[in-house]
Amino acid sequence: MIRLLYRVYLWLGELARWSRRRLTPAGGFVAAGILVTAGAANTEQTQSMQACLLLSVLGGLAVIAAAFFRAKFSIARETPRFVTAGESFALRVVVTNRSGRVQRGLSYLENLRETPLAFADFVARLRPGRGNRSFRPVAPLPPVRGARTRQVALPDLAPGGSAEVRVEIVAWRRGPLLLAGGLVARTDPFGLFRAYARVEAPRTVLVLPRRYPLPRIDLPGQSHYQRGGVELASGVGEAEEFVALRDYRRGDSLRRVHWRSAARLGRLVVKEFQDEYLIRHALVLDTFCEASHEAQFEEAVAVAASFACTVPDQESLLDLLFVGPGTVCVTSGRGVGHSEQMLEVLAAVRPCREDRIAELETLILRHRVALSGALLVLLEWDDARRALVRLLKKSGLPLLVLLLVPPGQGGEVDAGPPGDRPDRLIRLESGRVAEGLKQLEARP
Repeated sequence: MIRLLYRVYLWLGELARWSRRRLTPAGGFVAAGILVTAGAANTEQTQSMQACLLLSVLGGLAVIAAAFFRAKFSIARETPRFVTAGESFALRVVVTNRSGRVQRGLSYLENLRETPLAFADFVARLRPGRGNRSFRPVAPLPPVRGARTRQVALPDLAPGGSAEVRVEIVAWRRGPLLLAGGLVARTDPFGLFRAYARVEAPRTVLVLPRRYPLPRIDLPGQSHYQRGGVELASGVGEAEEFVALRDYRRGDSLRRVHWRSAARLGRLVVKEFQDEYLIRHALVLDTFCEASHEAQFEEAVAVAASFACTVPDQESLLDLLFVGPGTVCVTSGRGVGHSEQMLEVLAAVRPCREDRIAELETLILRHRVALSGALLVLLEWDDARRALVRLLKKSGLPLLVLLLVPPGQGGEVDAGPPGDRPDRLIRLESGRVAEGLKQLEARP
């Protein structure tokens, strides 16, 4: 039954995409009229039959007329490497007429390759769960349609002539967006149906998670310094700090000899250094959720992306930790990696339907010794997550917990006994996350 529903979903998706591209608004009206009159027509209602026949003939002539469009074109365009989900970006496209005739009444449409839901995700959205008690699609959900664009009118193109147009695209979903090429369209004389000349020019744009503005904050454990390795600080010239000069000892490297002082004193003198200390935080992303909580998951990814862009600017190291198909740890800040690398990782992260809190706990404890504090972005406040917070708190790790909740469930939350609760726990209501993040502003 579910597989049949999935096939119907795929078929309807293809039909919707075909109709958006092929039918003009007038053509959509004619197609709807054909369906309505055909359903109402019978031998006793000759007017309905006549209307159905007239609209069918009109639509058929439009399709036949569009079939004679056989022009060839080429396109040239530059695509950005990264864009942000939910924000529009523009492409400047140069369309060249490669046919031997003047082409009039053209328009250009970017061919977006839309990926339908995988079967496992489709099933997860239908089956009951804690947030969805009945066998029906859950809402609200992230948009299924990956991106949106509109046709742009082209001027008349002489043989070999070119024209530049500006195409606006809005990407809704994180991850890779495939721009398969261009579709140069011409509408039939009745203005009902579009014919396309397809131009293949595949490009891939990575859609990064959206971000929220963050106030200047004091992360937990900021005053706790951890011993930084030489390889972590060398990128910004902080591998070691000069302390003093001393006499040469057997085994000292000749690279540390201070030759100017050695020449003045007549004996070898070496420079003495000590390692510096760096601040290091963990950004832990909760990826375990049902389909009913997928909207909160997308908000959680956006919150994590906001910190990934902000915390490295505060002169500290940041470790992004989460569990996907495997355990993942990405470090940025102080010359080690870049925030763009974290955003690329977050653009590809997917929710886990299985609760694997134990693996996340092991991953955090593996890095515990090097951490000054941790920021946890959680999707629920259940026994398993409370136990994780309690364990980290007992290890002496300062914690800031951000809890994503469904709309209408903002406010206070029971953080547990004083000895087990995090340093701060803030609820972020889905749909009002930017407003909730203002609570992070440093308190006196």
